[in-house]
Amino acid sequence: MRERPWSAIFSPEEHSVIVPSRRPTSIMPFHSSNLSKSMSINNIPMLVPKHLYQQICIEPWAKCIVASLIGTVMVDSRLMGEFEADVKELEADSWSITVDKKYLKQLKKDAIKRQDVIYELIQTEMHHLRTLRIMSDVYCKGVLTDLQLEVQMVEKMFPMLDELLELHSFFFNTLLERKKEAKLEGTDGFIINRIGDVLLSQFSDSNAESMKKIYGKFCSRHSEAVNFYKELHSRDRRFQAFIRKKMSSSVVRRLGIPECILLVTQRITKYPVLLQRILLHTKENEKDFEDLTQALQLVKDIIASVDSKVNEHEKKKRLKDIYGRTDSKSITRMKSGQMFAREDLLRSRRLLHDGPLQLKNAAGRLKDVHALLLSDVFVFLQEKDQKYVFASLDQRATVISLQKLIVREVAHEERGLFLITAGIANPEMVEVHASSREERNTWMQLIQDAMVVG
Repeated sequence: MRERPWSAIFSPEEHSVIVPSRRPTSIMPFHSSNLSKSMSINNIPMLVPKHLYQQICIEPWAKCIVASLIGTVMVDSRLMGEFEADVKELEADSWSITVDKKYLKQLKKDAIKRQDVIYELIQTEMHHLRTLRIMSDVYCKGVLTDLQLEVQMVEKMFPMLDELLELHSFFFNTLLERKKEAKLEGTDGFIINRIGDVLLSQFSDSNAESMKKIYGKFCSRHSEAVNFYKELHSRDRRFQAFIRKKMSSSVVRRLGIPECILLVTQRITKYPVLLQRILLHTKENEKDFEDLTQALQLVKDIIASVDSKVNEHEKKKRLKDIYGRTDSKSITRMKSGQMFAREDLLRSRRLLHDGPLQLKNAAGRLKDVHALLLSDVFVFLQEKDQKYVFASLDQRATVISLQKLIVREVAHEERGLFLITAGIANPEMVEVHASSREERNTWMQLIQDAMVVG
């Protein structure tokens, strides 16, 4: 049975207090139909009649609940209002739905599909900006004002948020300007003949450098931000109540902080797919084809740079974790005579690769070790009393300089390799075994690459 609206039961003058809609909400998938509907005025919260509000507010605790709900809706309404104008123009599922059917019949299939993808690019950019605004206006400002969390804590949960907002507000406004320039006379429709120049500008020069820096830092701290949120949520009841309150609102629609962080992280990977699809329906002899081709390569370069920054950050964190597990008193001597202590693991060194290997001793037995390929040395650690210590191997050095190192396969042993310390009076050789031939080859290639860079 359909639910009767409040307006059918109470008179207009009785509608004085706002509470959130009773409609069920869910985590919102970023499909155009769902998103557009979620941001329309149809989702503005329902109203409670005045006399019912007065009855509810007899009890002091009830006053607090209603005041809290009203506060939530006021934030929602402001956020909704800022998006409403653009939402109305982009609420259709596709571009072809918005255009007069007679005009549509004059166009070829490729032209229609091209416009549909351009429309999807603009629409999903709006959805992305909306996610950022939820993070900023609902969550970030909320924890600062309602919970009075320290700025450093908020920045840990929402890294680079101001920069992301500025970046995508500018890009979205640029796309909207191009859309306005492409209005069809006498209708509300539009057809965008050129989009490549806008995308080329967004993904090149200073804009590209900004994207690399901003997304590099944001994506690198994805796991840390989510873990910090989970840790805070598990121990802080005020934070739990704040999250429940915000997620009950019609604008947020149960889009929580971890979901927002994930969506923002994923956005940059969507651009190549969209550009490739626009290119698919663009003629090669058109100027837009050249611009789109360049823009596609540029955005791939941006993603590669972001991936590199994420990998570098993860390696740095991994090395700190290993350092933390290493016995503070552990020390060893390198072949050159130089002492190498735990502190030397972090001293201007980068972790390139790590993993389990085996060392072969003089008796022919294999010893399990954990290997670290650093920027200038190869380190072997072994476990002792649940801590790492520098491995021992028949008085041979287990911290090996990459300078003048020779790497060779072991004959008739597909999993083995030799590390030969050259350039000294008495060269030293260590036989190392991996778990498979493929793993051995990976280690050999990484060692050789590190020696070239070094």
